[in-house]
Amino acid sequence: MRAEIDGAELYYEVHGDPDDPAVVSLHGGPGISDHSKGKQAFEPLTDEYQLVVYDHRGCGQSELAPPYSNEQYAADAEGLRQHLDLGEIVLIGGSYGGFIAQEYATRYEDTLAGVVLRDTAATPEFEEAAQQNAKETFPEMKERDFDVPDISWEEFTRVMDGNVRSDEEFRRGFHGMLPLYAPSLDEFDAEAAREQIESLTFHHETHNEMFTNAYPNMDYTPDLPDVSVPFLVTVGRHDWITPPAAAVEIADLLPDSRLVVFESSGHSPNLDQQDQYIARVREFFAEIDYGTPYGGGAGDGETEANDARADETGPDETEANGTTTASGGVES
Repeated sequence: MRAEIDGAELYYEVHGDPDDPAVVSLHGGPGISDHSKGKQAFEPLTDEYQLVVYDHRGCGQSELAPPYSNEQYAADAEGLRQHLDLGEIVLIGGSYGGFIAQEYATRYEDTLAGVVLRDTAATPEFEEAAQQNAKETFPEMKERDFDVPDISWEEFTRVMDGNVRSDEEFRRGFHGMLPLYAPSLDEFDAEAAREQIESLTFHHETHNEMFTNAYPNMDYTPDLPDVSVPFLVTVGRHDWITPPAAAVEIADLLPDSRLVVFESSGHSPNLDQQDQYIARVREFFAEIDYGTPYGGGAGDGETEANDARADETGPDETEANGTTTASGGVES
């Protein structure tokens, strides 16, 4: 389906019962990604919730219609919410979509029942550490001789800095980077990566604009302490690009947050540990009284969610501003 939102035609899909509470998923990777990973990750929620996924302007099947900025993307999310008459929503934002979710929360707080953040940051301050992580992994990645393009460090930095010169160069560079996103190089699936690349539509102009102008200038740290909406902040322990420290910073700043580190995940715990992730999201929805999947006492769904968390419990815990990050992806 398509909707004209603030001068851009956006592609979107709605899954589940339209009478159920709405969950809106914001994808990351402007110019690379699209709605499909959000649909894959969160489709299990459609038994109790209406799931809305869409492509940001300049991404996937949506129109190439500037301006491309965090502010515009947040305005588009609000425009789509109004277009679909969703009322109060929970927003889920991963990676760059997490930047947009924070932008949205600072502008449209009254429309939100809650926010789920996945592997994201409040500022670009972790960029240098991310590039250092990649630099340390590059030699082993090349030794493994994965079936991905053998990109140079210069090609890698052009993607990271938003200086890609064509869609094909963008495709090659991102494909060559994909081993970094796995929980470990041992767990990288080259065939799945190839299928992912073949499914995507690359728009290097969108990516360049977002990573040369929007991303370097964003800073949500002054605003997050004033956002009273409840947040679930999640991150994979082995995320190279938005590490756990970035999630801790966000959780520290928010007045009402829960921080969960998924110990067996990389950049995408919503897929790397999908069952545990969905169980924790369901628990968060119950905590904030969003929908009624577990209302009124322990039911089958609640037992399943608690069991999934118990399976992940470990003994090591660290405190983070009123939240407890426990080894295995559990907080209390």
